[in-house]
Amino acid sequence: MGNKSSKASAPKTNAVLPPKEEKLAPGKEYMWPVPEEHADIVICGNGASLPCRALFMTIKHFDLPVDMCGIDFAKDLNSPEHLAVNPIHSIPCALVYDSSKPGSEPVSINGGEAIIYFLKDTFGDLIPDSFISANPAKKAEMMQKYFFMSTVVYRSTMYQYVYPVMGLMSECQYDICKRDFSLDIVEQWANKGSPYFQGTEPSWADFYFHSLWMGNNWVGNDDFKGLPWRHKDVIDKYPASKKIIELVSELEAVKYVTSTGLGEGSPSVELVNQTGFFGMLAKEMPGNARKFNYNTAVHPNAVAYVGDAAAQINMPLTL
Repeated sequence: MGNKSSKASAPKTNAVLPPKEEKLAPGKEYMWPVPEEHADIVICGNGASLPCRALFMTIKHFDLPVDMCGIDFAKDLNSPEHLAVNPIHSIPCALVYDSSKPGSEPVSINGGEAIIYFLKDTFGDLIPDSFISANPAKKAEMMQKYFFMSTVVYRSTMYQYVYPVMGLMSECQYDICKRDFSLDIVEQWANKGSPYFQGTEPSWADFYFHSLWMGNNWVGNDDFKGLPWRHKDVIDKYPASKKIIELVSELEAVKYVTSTGLGEGSPSVELVNQTGFFGMLAKEMPGNARKFNYNTAVHPNAVAYVGDAAAQINMPLTL
């Protein structure tokens, strides 16, 4: 409340930007490990990953002087070398090097939320207010959309209908009941936009929603027609949301990121989607899941309190 400035203060790092008039060197792309010659900021990720892809799109769209380092889930993620600098061993991860101390260990920043704020604070002259506003109210308005997409929409779509066929997790009824509701909320936001969620230019929320769409299309090819729900099969119910996806798809940076892998082990999401993640995905939901009854008057939040009525929605079975 006492801070009179509307701009967040930049993180204290030695990743120093050159003067405005000096041309910033573009970032490089390579697979792990980070080579000896690298930028002060390196984003480690994989093009198949939803949050990594959204950050890669941001880097390319604004020509940030940030390196993109591909992480092979099988070989690199849990390797001793990677764990030494990224002990949380999740991606995306930003490695921030101190150029004044060659050979020193980088600062590790995990998670798309923390990283996008860091990039905005570090490269404020390159990332415009239309993407993440310095105005607190406008920033919060956009970020609520991002957080809703990255939690409720993600957990009620990709978490339920894509990850299980990879054997990663089974559905949670609390989340799945919000699927249509959450997509309706996004559609309302899209209808109010012109033509993006926040106005005439894409924002972080637009990039994230597009990335979620691509992730949901891991099961987009015809081999997966038998799944109980696919985003591509219902997208025409949400024309304004579909329009934003199409607009973001036409951005050159997005075309590049979705079609270009960083190397072996970090493929493009287009290749992942064309091949059903290289044949790794099951063609039907695994057993021991649940079927949600959308017609019941009992809300999942109330299951623990309604006695026998809980049976209306609590129905373990194989989808």
